[in-house]
Amino acid sequence: MMDKKSNMRQKEKQKGRSLHKNVATTLTVFGLIVAAIITVFIGSTPHKYDLQIGDISVYDISAPRDIADKSETMRRALVARSQVPNVMIRSEEKSDTSIDEIRVLLSLASDCRNDLYGFETVSPDPESTSTEETEAGTFTIARAPDNHEIELAISTLISDLSQKEGIILPSGDADLLIRMSEERFRALNNTIMTEARVILSETLDEAALQRAIASSVEHMQSIATFFKDDALLAGRLLNLTLRPNVEFNEEATEKARTAAYDRVMNDPVMVSRGTRILSQGDVITPEIMSMLNDLNMTKSASFDWARLGGIAGLTLLCTIIAALFFRRYISILGDQPSRSVIALSLTTLLPLLMSAYLARNFPLAPPVYFTAVVVTAYFGFRAAIFTTSLLIILIMPMASFHPSFPIVGIIGCMVASLFTQGSRRQDNYAHIIVGASLATASAALLMGILQKESASLLVSNILQATLSGGLSVIAAIGIMPLFELIFNTVSPLRLIELSQPGHPLMKRLFVEAPGTSQHSMMVANLADTAAEAIGANAMIARVGAYFHDVGKLENPMMFTENQTGANPHDQLTPLESARIITRHPENSYTLGRKYRLPLPLLKIANEHHGSTVLQYFWRKACREAEMKGLPPPSIDAFRYRTPLPSSRESAIVMLADSTEAAMRSEGINKLDAAEKLIRNVVKVKIDQDQLKNSGLSFADIEKIIHSFLQIYAGHFHERIAYSEQNKTSVPDPERDSSGMKDTFVKETTMPMHVVISENDEQTAPERKDITAPVRVVTSVDNFQETTEITDRGIPVREFDQDDFIEKVAERKNITAPVRVVIPRDGIQAGTEQIDRTMPSRTVNADDNVLEEAERKEKTMTVRAITPGDGTQSLVGLKDRMTPIRIVTERRKKKNDKDD
Repeated sequence: MMDKKSNMRQKEKQKGRSLHKNVATTLTVFGLIVAAIITVFIGSTPHKYDLQIGDISVYDISAPRDIADKSETMRRALVARSQVPNVMIRSEEKSDTSIDEIRVLLSLASDCRNDLYGFETVSPDPESTSTEETEAGTFTIARAPDNHEIELAISTLISDLSQKEGIILPSGDADLLIRMSEERFRALNNTIMTEARVILSETLDEAALQRAIASSVEHMQSIATFFKDDALLAGRLLNLTLRPNVEFNEEATEKARTAAYDRVMNDPVMVSRGTRILSQGDVITPEIMSMLNDLNMTKSASFDWARLGGIAGLTLLCTIIAALFFRRYISILGDQPSRSVIALSLTTLLPLLMSAYLARNFPLAPPVYFTAVVVTAYFGFRAAIFTTSLLIILIMPMASFHPSFPIVGIIGCMVASLFTQGSRRQDNYAHIIVGASLATASAALLMGILQKESASLLVSNILQATLSGGLSVIAAIGIMPLFELIFNTVSPLRLIELSQPGHPLMKRLFVEAPGTSQHSMMVANLADTAAEAIGANAMIARVGAYFHDVGKLENPMMFTENQTGANPHDQLTPLESARIITRHPENSYTLGRKYRLPLPLLKIANEHHGSTVLQYFWRKACREAEMKGLPPPSIDAFRYRTPLPSSRESAIVMLADSTEAAMRSEGINKLDAAEKLIRNVVKVKIDQDQLKNSGLSFADIEKIIHSFLQIYAGHFHERIAYSEQNKTSVPDPERDSSGMKDTFVKETTMPMHVVISENDEQTAPERKDITAPVRVVTSVDNFQETTEITDRGIPVREFDQDDFIEKVAERKNITAPVRVVIPRDGIQAGTEQIDRTMPSRTVNADDNVLEEAERKEKTMTVRAITPGDGTQSLVGLKDRMTPIRIVTERRKKKNDKDD
């Protein structure tokens, strides 16, 4: 009950700490957003001048950005409006009026002629164009008038037209109409009426009407039967009577004029960035003052709330987009997203602060490439490109929306991110600096050519872009250690530093636990190759493998690869041993934090065993419980209580660690057998759900297996045996003149457990995971010696009690050769076993009875010879190598003790 309450209180405390942490993170991010808004606003605000209308300027002021000249634009718009002609529409009424006027004129002329000449005929219908109707009339001439009567008729015609129709007919034209013959008058009458109707069928203004009448006169002159003078007269009469058949449309005209005005206003006169708008000695006119106010360059200008609102809205929009992106790809932020968010915000804010001072005068100098390098190093290429794109958007107002800046910035950021992502060594940072500088310079050059910039401006832009690219990368490389210190993150540069042998923790591991150090090196090689194969972070996998077992430094002698004497586990119960062994991942995590290892490496150290079970100690505990008649212990007591691998790199280190341990234990040196073993290791991890949180696919696992095999293929190569004459002889004072001939079984591992007892058989516990290559040497001298070879350190346990000696060679994970020298009387011939078999020869020099115990599951040939009768027996063990227990009874003698 107390434990439950304690757990509940602990959970409540953790929940409270988490809530406070989230609140603190939210407030910090909010503060950074406000800082970004203020920075962009100040950076985009030009210098303000104390000027008034009518003052004489003491400044040379140029436009900081492109701006519309409102006064000039309005002047041009008014001119365009005034130039729009009236909109006229066709009027049928005016057409009919003109036809009526020409008809009246001809009718009055005909009446005057009838009165003058006494024609007795009905005047033909002027509107009729039928020849039959015209010819149907008959007339007779009553008399021939004198000149006075003719002049009177002319005056009457002119007077009637003026009084009745308001038509002022020239006297010459009236004279022609009165004096011409009747046939010509009738032809003229018909032709004029016809042409008038043709002309007025079109929509005609004044100019168009004049053109139409002129065209009609030309047409009448071309008629062979028509007098040219009559055609000219017809033209004058048409000009006299016809009026344009259009009328003014006020509404349409106003629309046309408004459209012309708006068209100019919507395409304002622009003052380009850098154009001089005020020089020293110039009088400040209202127009210039208006332009300076629009540019917000005067102290008398009102606060630009609209621009502040636009910048705030733009910043918030970018923040929302970033939140959606990182929420979708939250794995980019790692296990501590709050720290990552703050780091990202600071990485974005620093270039904004620099841009506030640079972008105003140097639009291609904002250091956005700093963010590209830092974000790529910590969060990857995708996050870097996304973040720098948003950053460029925020800097655009400060750069006065320079058209080249976004293109140059994006190209430079892409190149810097690509080079940063591919860096694996410290010298690669020079490539990043050069690559970013060249990319930005090339982009600035090309943009300048496209915009046809002047030579001086082009050179200036290239220098700005080049210096910004190079110095930004240098600043990023220099500041990354500070980020690592504050946020405990990891970058390629940090990983390179951690991978150096001089790191204090690696030096401790090498000195205090050399066996574990060698094991970690091999695991690192496997992990690095596997990570490269599946596209994971190979540097994190390798360096994580270097430090994954540093927890063994808490008690290195508890791990057999580091033991040089007795095995402490022999004095402990299986449960006690399991508790010590299963604690080392947590110890690795704690020790790593003490040495400020980055979080990804700490996770690998804490997760590389997951929740697997120590099978050896559990089975040993089960056997002991069975011998005592007790129920078997719970398997959970022998299980690692650490998290499952949560990343691909952590899972790779788990597989590499288990594979290396299994390969050492089994002593395999053939690829077929190695592949079978590796696949079995992987299958066990999958069956135990150890990889379910790692993100590995089955395709990734297959690539990992093949990468492991590539590493072991290099370890399994055959070595060239040297002939006797090529061997270098090293004198040994312990050897006699007959010399000693030794045979070395290479890369062959065998667990060994040897016991010599006085009278009765001694049952020795079976050793598992204890492997060692064995080298057998036959000598003419009667002595036997066990020599420890210190290649990787093999623990040897010796126990001497009266008449029996016990020697046990243990191996865990690390193999080492053992050299055995056999007495003279037991002449012995052995067969060297390669791959999975190995001879083990035992000789008893005192007529002892030799008994051999067979062990299953391993292949091994054992040949034993006794000196008395040379009896030889051969025992074959199949499939796998396991410890062999050999018991020899000795005949007790009085002087044995002295011997």
